[in-house]
Amino acid sequence: MYTKKLLRIAGFLLGLSLFLPGVRANPFDSQQALNVPPKPVIGQRDEATADLLISHPKTTPCIVPLFQADSFDNYAPRPFTYTPPAACPAPWAKVVFVGNFSVTPGRQFDRTAYLFLGNANLYFGTTPEPRHDLGPTWNIEKDVTDYSTLLAQPQSGAMTIFNIVNSTYTGIINGSGYLYFYPYSQGGDHSQADPRKADVPSAVFPLNSGNQPAYLPATSSLLSQQFTFPTNMTQMYVDIVAQSQIGDEFWYSCVPDQYESELQSCGGTGYRQAVVQIDGKAVAYAPISPWIYTGGIDPDLWGPTPGAQTLNFKAYRVNLTPLVAELDDGQPHTISVSVYNSSNYFSVAASVLVYQDPRAGRITGGVTAVDVPALSPQTTDNLVVDSSGDVSGSLTVSSDAHTHLSGYINLPDGRQNTTVDQDLQFANAQTYTINNAIYDQDIVLINPVKTVTRISGPGGETRTSVRNWSFPLNLDYKFFQDSNGNYDIATTVEQDYQNKLDLPLGGKSAVAEKNDVKAQDTLILSPGFSIVGNSGMTSSQHFEFQSSSWGRPLCYNRTIENANSAVTAVTDAATCDLLPTDDDQGD
Repeated sequence: MYTKKLLRIAGFLLGLSLFLPGVRANPFDSQQALNVPPKPVIGQRDEATADLLISHPKTTPCIVPLFQADSFDNYAPRPFTYTPPAACPAPWAKVVFVGNFSVTPGRQFDRTAYLFLGNANLYFGTTPEPRHDLGPTWNIEKDVTDYSTLLAQPQSGAMTIFNIVNSTYTGIINGSGYLYFYPYSQGGDHSQADPRKADVPSAVFPLNSGNQPAYLPATSSLLSQQFTFPTNMTQMYVDIVAQSQIGDEFWYSCVPDQYESELQSCGGTGYRQAVVQIDGKAVAYAPISPWIYTGGIDPDLWGPTPGAQTLNFKAYRVNLTPLVAELDDGQPHTISVSVYNSSNYFSVAASVLVYQDPRAGRITGGVTAVDVPALSPQTTDNLVVDSSGDVSGSLTVSSDAHTHLSGYINLPDGRQNTTVDQDLQFANAQTYTINNAIYDQDIVLINPVKTVTRISGPGGETRTSVRNWSFPLNLDYKFFQDSNGNYDIATTVEQDYQNKLDLPLGGKSAVAEKNDVKAQDTLILSPGFSIVGNSGMTSSQHFEFQSSSWGRPLCYNRTIENANSAVTAVTDAATCDLLPTDDDQGD
């Protein structure tokens, strides 16, 4: 009988924050112009993505090297000492991390990469896999402006890319990384004297230590730190990156524990969720992104275009502002992050970002509601295992989590009320046909999250922001023996990341992003499980960004198509359809 263990065998063989007072208006990119990437060329085999680049201000930046021409050929971090740029003192209009990487031709797995500074995570992602005749190069850009208060002080940091180089795994990863500090343009007052209009958080509290992620192998495992927060906080957020590793790498394919043997899979069901706790009590949830790395399932799926966010993960931002009144008390409080159903393991980074009002030494207020029911996913079992061990039918795990936080603070000019409502839906339906002729698993995962934030200030006006996030996954995996006696792994996969925010700037102000990656391939193994080749490889990426904010529309819409691991077409569309049109508004 063919089992999903062969998915691992094949891999071994191949080796946004909401707009609120004090939060930048565009959580995807704070600039009003789009930085369109160069078009890949037809026939290109090197990394080719349609991802919109970070926009850089027009002012001349100060560039601070963090690491330069480092070779990553082992598991050791590359520590460095950081000093803020004297020629570009804070505050900054924007700060961007820029990383330039390459891997030599040869044989190598995809590798995890992360950058920490002052124990705060600034970049997290993975690397492409090389081929014997191809050494990929790739560039990373990350807007880290929200960490400006941390960057204003000297810090120790480290860049880490876990890698092994020996006679079998020969690909050496090389890289350089820099911080670009953009000053404000001359003219105008940029002193940020009014804290209610501050562009960036006034303090950052990393949960990590040792400039590295925490490893959470079980639901009970915690990334946790105790802080005594400032007594004049007005807003609080938590940025979370939770990367699946080892037994949890394909967590969306996991099954209930009682079926691990029959399905040769990981346990804990195909449901994972991040949990944020304060003083041991759950206060919010965050979705886990179904990232697939460039060696995932079948490496030929991901050349030259990787999966959505594979090289550059996006953190998920949780809003805890309704709770700041209880944290303004000058007493120590413990902030923790865990992963529900973690099963060896998740690599997690998290930081708390807060805003303060220096007009007040102590802000009073109260928390009026913390309604965060415990997670209770439900499993629907329609699986049939007959006497011969053949399997057919489906397993579905689903969860609807609804949370509500509300609280108020007494600002110098009056009372401000904040409510945050989360609606996290999740369903993972897995359909199986397993017998002596085939192992067929089909996965349909949906995970929409809707967050509604309402703020009413001293003037009585209520502003409402709505964020809709989703990262669905469709995956069909078939393992069978073909007419030539070889073993075929036929995979079809689609990831469709979407993030949309309706902003309180007027009736039609909104910003939206879509990153849809599709790929299919058949990997061919000999009867002894050596790689013979592959066939039928095609893939595409559709990246779209649209904004109706700042008084003028912005649109970027590009599609890349690939076949046989090379670019075959690049198309730019002049219009976007992520947001309603004027005609839609009138309906």
